[in-house]
Amino acid sequence: MSDAFYGYLDRDAEMAAVIAKHNRQRLGQTFADWFKEMFTGMDNWGPQYAERRWKIGIVHVRVGIGPQHVVPAMATVVQEVSRRLVKEGKPEQLRTSLSKVCMIDLSFIEQAYLEVAYNAVQQETGMSEALFKRLIANGANSLI
Repeated sequence: MSDAFYGYLDRDAEMAAVIAKHNRQRLGQTFADWFKEMFTGMDNWGPQYAERRWKIGIVHVRVGIGPQHVVPAMATVVQEVSRRLVKEGKPEQLRTSLSKVCMIDLSFIEQAYLEVAYNAVQQETGMSEALFKRLIANGANSLI
């Protein structure tokens, strides 16, 4: 699974450059741990699980992985696991459940990007969270 994931990322020059700065074996082990935790839920998918996923998002931000890379990478995970489950004759319900768990993980990871952006703006400007959210909403409305 890890090989398919990193094989996908290696095809993107920006991601390949980020990955090249890190120990590939360690990255593979981290991926394997993350993947296993998706199914074991750590603390029955409670606060520790959520905190770990959020921290994964923070690490992605810290090492320079943009959010535009996270969603396609997660899609690669879902596609590869689905392919393997079909090959093994597993029921559709299992593939659907996997997709749901991946989307939950993705939401925690993406939340970290939003929190980092807000915290950075707040630290630099002193802007309140309410004002930040209003600016984001108004910015989105202006694009429509």
